[in-house]
Amino acid sequence: MKRLFLFAFYDPQGVVGESVLRYLEVLRAQGDIVLAADCALKPVEAEKLAPLVVSYTASRHGEYDFGSYKRAFRQADLSGYDVVYLVNDSVVGPLAPLEPLLQRMEALGTDAFGLALHPSRSERHLQSWFIGLKPAVFRASWFAEFLDGVEAVGRKEDVCIRYENGLARLLEAHSASYAGLWELPGKAIYNAIGRLSRQDFPFLKKSAFTRHGGSLGPAVAQALSKADPAITEAVVADLDRLYGKEYRRWFLAATPLQAFGRYLRYLSVKLTGR
Repeated sequence: MKRLFLFAFYDPQGVVGESVLRYLEVLRAQGDIVLAADCALKPVEAEKLAPLVVSYTASRHGEYDFGSYKRAFRQADLSGYDVVYLVNDSVVGPLAPLEPLLQRMEALGTDAFGLALHPSRSERHLQSWFIGLKPAVFRASWFAEFLDGVEAVGRKEDVCIRYENGLARLLEAHSASYAGLWELPGKAIYNAIGRLSRQDFPFLKKSAFTRHGGSLGPAVAQALSKADPAITEAVVADLDRLYGKEYRRWFLAATPLQAFGRYLRYLSVKLTGR
């Protein structure tokens, strides 16, 4: 199975962080990578990518991940590939071996597939941070036209509605089948970290590091404790870089009782506005 990963990247500091490098190393062992960054990269940062990617582009475009997918798709040579994956760095990991999961997805017998399927009746869709596409999709003119039409929208929520949900509607309109290994309703991908860790779910959403007033710290720490130490060390290094060592210690070292207190404070602020 010859795979191509179109990797959407963004970092607020324009740094190719340790956790992204570990992720790219894992993907590189499974296929080729074309990366598109929604930020500028200094030469010293771009040099980190050289041994890992076929090609890359880096400029601030403000079109979020689908804008990066568009740019990576445009510069990629798709000939000879059996599967094209759309992946992004809104997650850290993998926390479990990736190759068996790729094989399971590719064996689903569908035209498109992902790690996580949102099973909503009205807006059923594959979560766009890890989607695989067979040739019936990635070679179709309607798919190329969909990506080519990506443009900047006002809010990130609008991106999800127009492009994440829109991709599912597009697949259905062209009778292309799709499925996911995990069905994650609501905001389970963000909040059900403990349960997903017990199921060997391979990634953590980065938003978990600040979500709900830091109350997800114990669950994140537990999930990281099961991962390859190199992955965990890389995540810690990026936490230190982006949020500071003091925050990282406060976040990951919390007891369940402390985490519960944080959640109550978060709810109080949300309900009262102060």
